[in-house]
Amino acid sequence: MALEVIEVSSPKEMHLFNVFPGNIYRAQHRAPCFPVLELSRLQEEGLFARVQAQPFLAVRDSRVVGRVAAAVHAALFRDKTGFFGYFETINDPEVAAALLHRTADWLGKSGVKKMIGPVDLSPHERLGLLVEGFGGYHNPGMPYNPPYYQTLLEQCGLATEIDLFAYHGDLRSPLPQKLVRVAERCAGKPQLKLRSFNPLDLQGEGEILAAIHNGSLDVIWGFTDLSPAEGTAVWKRIKGYFDPRLALIAEMNGQPAGLCLALRPAGTGSFSSLAGQFNARLALLAVLPRYRLQGLEALLILECFRRARHLGVVTIEFSLIAENNVMMNRIIKKLGALKRSRVYRIYKKMIMA
Repeated sequence: MALEVIEVSSPKEMHLFNVFPGNIYRAQHRAPCFPVLELSRLQEEGLFARVQAQPFLAVRDSRVVGRVAAAVHAALFRDKTGFFGYFETINDPEVAAALLHRTADWLGKSGVKKMIGPVDLSPHERLGLLVEGFGGYHNPGMPYNPPYYQTLLEQCGLATEIDLFAYHGDLRSPLPQKLVRVAERCAGKPQLKLRSFNPLDLQGEGEILAAIHNGSLDVIWGFTDLSPAEGTAVWKRIKGYFDPRLALIAEMNGQPAGLCLALRPAGTGSFSSLAGQFNARLALLAVLPRYRLQGLEALLILECFRRARHLGVVTIEFSLIAENNVMMNRIIKKLGALKRSRVYRIYKKMIMA
């Protein structure tokens, strides 16, 4: 029963890499949406132009028993940090250890000193291991994994880098009146304009997303700057899979000031589900520093909630919120009705020369 970890280098091996999670989740009696890795297509999209990656398969007796992808993002290489992602394995410590060892070896040869994950190629993609809150509906794009993954990673000597939280709330519950008053005062400013994402100007919207993201989130854990081309790639993906009506941009005197992005599956295809139509995830709330503490955050949230209710959304999820994200945790506390429902963990391991 020899175990081997091989580099994915052929279309056949790439296919085996992408279909392997089906074996895990059939045994778990769940069918989550797990991402397909197509490196050439992802690089063509522009979101991964600065990423170098190598997928691996764990094979025992000609049968795939695990997978992982090592990745280095140019924006984080100055910190000598690399990622492991797309991690899936049978419940076998030997397989998990072999996958992580091979990943660390590849990263070390690339100059990396610290391996963190699960991170799927970039912090702008799926990240974190679900360690609390396995039941209920899970929004598309959010991590899901068997509970035994936590044990396997910790048995391999990985330690906690940071915890990321998800909060859930019922949109039918009334919001704090103080928050409503703050938002209404902000809405009355003549220099303020609140508009929807424009799907006909992906390049322009990509530049705005990059500017707001880079100017407001640079102190948040996992920050990786976005180029305008990468911002455009993000909008292209959202346009294809999520309802664009829940993407809001705030402008002050004609200049970008803030952004609120909630994700609700569009249509009724395989990516969506009936449950998905009643749930949405607030994935990004960003306001440039010079416009903060003026009610803009409250206004963006309330307008997002109003639109979501109009679309029939009942439950809103705020995620992923880093445990040390002071501003977002403060906003969530002020909202009152949100409850922390899930914990996602990023692990780390130092790579010795």
